[in-house]
Formats: sequence, structure tokens, C-alpha cells
Amino acid sequence: MGQPLPSAASWAAVWEGVAVDRPGVDRRVLAWVALLCVGQALLWSIAFGLTYKAPEIDSAEQFVWAFSLENGYWKHPPMPSWILHGLIALVGPSVALPFVATQLCIVIALALTWRLGCEFMSARRSLIAMVLTSLVTYHNIGGDCFNHNTALLPFQAATLLLFYRATRSGAWHQWALVGLLAGLSMLVKYVAMLPLAGMLVYVVLDRELHTRRQLLGLAIAASMFALTLLPHWLWLQSTNFLPFRYAHSVAQALPGWQASLHGLADFMLMQGLRLLPFIAGLWFVVGRRRREFDPAPAPRAASRDALFLWVAALAPLVLTMAIGLLTETELQSRWGANAFLLTGWLALAVLRRPDSPAMLRRALRFTIGAQLVLCLSMTLAKTVVAERLHVRTRANFPGALLAQQAQATWRRYSDKPLRLVVSDIWLGGNIIANTPQRLAVLIDGRHFKSPWVKQAAVEQCGALVLDDLTVDAAGRGEANPALDALMARAAVTGVWELPWANDRGPGTRGATGQVRWGVILPTGDAACKL
Repeated sequence: MGQPLPSAASWAAVWEGVAVDRPGVDRRVLAWVALLCVGQALLWSIAFGLTYKAPEIDSAEQFVWAFSLENGYWKHPPMPSWILHGLIALVGPSVALPFVATQLCIVIALALTWRLGCEFMSARRSLIAMVLTSLVTYHNIGGDCFNHNTALLPFQAATLLLFYRATRSGAWHQWALVGLLAGLSMLVKYVAMLPLAGMLVYVVLDRELHTRRQLLGLAIAASMFALTLLPHWLWLQSTNFLPFRYAHSVAQALPGWQASLHGLADFMLMQGLRLLPFIAGLWFVVGRRRREFDPAPAPRAASRDALFLWVAALAPLVLTMAIGLLTETELQSRWGANAFLLTGWLALAVLRRPDSPAMLRRALRFTIGAQLVLCLSMTLAKTVVAERLHVRTRANFPGALLAQQAQATWRRYSDKPLRLVVSDIWLGGNIIANTPQRLAVLIDGRHFKSPWVKQAAVEQCGALVLDDLTVDAAGRGEANPALDALMARAAVTGVWELPWANDRGPGTRGATGQVRWGVILPTGDAACKL
């Protein structure tokens, strides 16, 4: 206590430097960035779109929420659902749509981070870092799901880039943009507070920012941040902070420090496994055939850049682990999804080997090959191989057949269009993804989960009520009085047998998707309002 804060210069000892190339960006490097981003987006989008029969469960949830532009949803803030709402309005719903949206989020984030890297290393070195970072599995095989983690990546990258520029220029308009992007990041997912906290830590540690102008810029950013979040904050108050109550209900408390440390070890092990392709690529690029490289080390960069990179790169992961330990909460492995955006740039900052054309060629060869292997392994394992082994996965669920059954059953008993489905997010999301008409879902029969469905809508519009009876369905066995009450109101009921990983042999009833259905017919002449 009482000791002065360390200056940025004191961090130079842990910074190994990178080549700096600020005057401009080589157009050939820029072309490679664009080509690689387009290539990665096309590879994974086409592979998922051609092989997956259904969206992943988080994507199905976004299909359901995207029906209405709300200031928040019962589990999360609204930005990803707004994005998907706009995409559906533009191109219509489809199973492939969330795969494309996810890949766009990933490659935009990588491109923005490449541009950030150009601020403190050469454009070619930053390209190598980008290529290697694309190998972190959160940025490839984790891209089969449009959820709040993947949607956060471009907002996180844009905020970091603008923050860096604002701290260097002191321009107030850039500080205002930092606040805007920070607010939008929080509207994607509340975990955005972790990289934002890292930026505040950097402001405290970099004494060159302790000037009246920069502190005023930070105040401008904070004001813009608060203004951006104001509508969502008012919504949180009106719903008694519904997403936080949900988060509290699903958090798994651990019995003491020993269990917390064990959980932390498991979390770190899973993050290490997800880094394996990156580690292999880094070793392939800089750990072999050292004679190919210039023996002269790369020059050092500014110590302020060192401080920025170390804090920005490590803060999300360190803070996640600290929160888990202090609150004795079980850390879910997916919570590391937004913690590795700067991994490649940090690695190349520590390794002082100068970048060279040979180094870039090795990075490109390894990454392109690894992406192809990961893509084929992921998609075939969850579709073709799973079908051969009669294993149910989300990817081989017959979503299109479910939607056809829903429409055919409804038309059999009503001459009005199907406008409302009562179901869980999985069944409802699959029907929306495979139905061109606008369709609302009353999630689990509970109106607080679907506030866009008014109490009178079930009577006015009628409803198709669905209950997933599949043996290993999520939530199977849990009582749902609201859904059961609506099913009891159905004029006619039945059960669909969907061919889900079924080998059609004797005794394979459990290898089908069983869905109980009920039709509530619309009553009266009242117009259906949704």
C-alpha cells in the first residue's frame, strides 16, 4: 500500500517486441486478409449448410426470439436476436442462416483484430497472428451455433480497436465511439464486462493516460455507454432483472475451495484442449527449421503497446477464473469462448522471430490444411458417422420433416394459417427455420418467456402444442404444468414418430424422435394478433 502505480515502461521487461510497420498496409497483405476471411466463412458455412439437417439449440432459440424486437429476453440481452431478426427480414429463414451469421461474426472479429495488430506490429506479422488465431477451436468448430458468445466477437474486437486508437489520439469522437461499442457489446452478452474491465485496468496502469484530456475522453465514453444501455436497463427494472435471476438459477455452486480449485483445473484443461490446433500451428510456424528465419531478433515495440496487449489478451480469462474461485461457482468450459481473440498476437509478441515470407507461407499451409481437417471431422462426425452409428445429434434431427408434419396436421383440422406454436425452443426453432411464413412460439407455454404472445392469442389464433417425448430430450421428465394445461385444451391430439437416427431394426423405438401434438382450434371471429 502507498506504492506508486507501475509505469508502462516497467512492463518492457516482459515484452519481447515485434516489428512495427505503421506507415501503411501492404495491399497484398490486405488481399490475403480478405481472401482468408471469405474462404473461412464459405468453407464452414457451406459445410454446415450442406450436412446439418437442423440448427444447433442456441440457434433454434435465436429463431424463436427473433420473432419480436424486444429490449431484452428472459435469459439474455437482445442484440443477437435483433441481428437474426434483420437477417430473416432480408433473406428469410433457413437452417443455413445461423451458420452464415456465425461465420461472419468470427471472420469480422479476426479482420478487426488484424487491423488492431497493425497498430503495433507489421501487417504481415499481424496476418500470421490472425491466421493462427483462427485455429482456436472457438473460432472454427465452435462456429456451428449462432449464440451470444459468437455474436460478441466482432463487437469485442471493434471496441478494442477503437479503444486503442482513442488512447493514442485522445480524440473525443473516438472515445464516444468506444462508449457506443462498449454499450452494444453489453447488449450482446453481459460477459462483455470482462474485456471492458481489462480496458479499465489498462487505463489505471498506463500513466500516460492520466491527463485531463484523456480522463475527459473516458468520461465521454462512460456517458455514451450509459446512454446506449439505458433502454435495456429500464427493461431490466421492469422485469425484475429477469436474465440475472435466470443466471442465478442455473449457476452451479461448489462445496468449498477444494471443489472450486478442482473445477478451475477442469476449466483450464478444457481451454488447453481448445487451444491445441493453435499450439500445433504455432509450433509448425516458428518451432521448426529455424535456419529458415533471419537470426536477427525483431525490434522492440513501444512499452505502452506491450502493456495494452498483455492486459487486453489476458483479462477476460483471468477475470473469469477469479470470479469462479471467489464465488465458488462451477466454471462452464464454454465461458472461455471470448477469451482468446488476441492469442496469436500475444504469442508473436513473446516470440521475437522476425516475420518473413517463408513464415507466412508456413502459417497459411498449416492453417488451410487444419481448417479443412477440422471442418470435415466436425461435420461428418455429427452427421454421416452419427447416422451410421444410429446416434442422435442436433445436426441429424429431421427438422424439415417436423415442420412438414406441423403444417400438414394443422391444415387437417383448420382452414386458417398456422401462426402460433407452443413448444420448447428446440422444436419451435426448427419449425421456424423450415417455414417461410412468420410464426410465433409460446416458449414452454409460459408468457413471460414469450411476451410477444398475448394471453388472448391462443384463443384468437389457435395453436399447435408440441411436447418432446424423445427419450433423451433436454428437460425430459421435468413437469411443465403450463404446457400440460394447454395440451389438455386441445381438440385433438396424437404422437409423431420422427426418423431420428433410427436403424429401423427390431427394438429401436428409443432411436426415434417422439413428439406429442395437440391442436387448439381458433375460436370466434376475432382477428389473430401477434
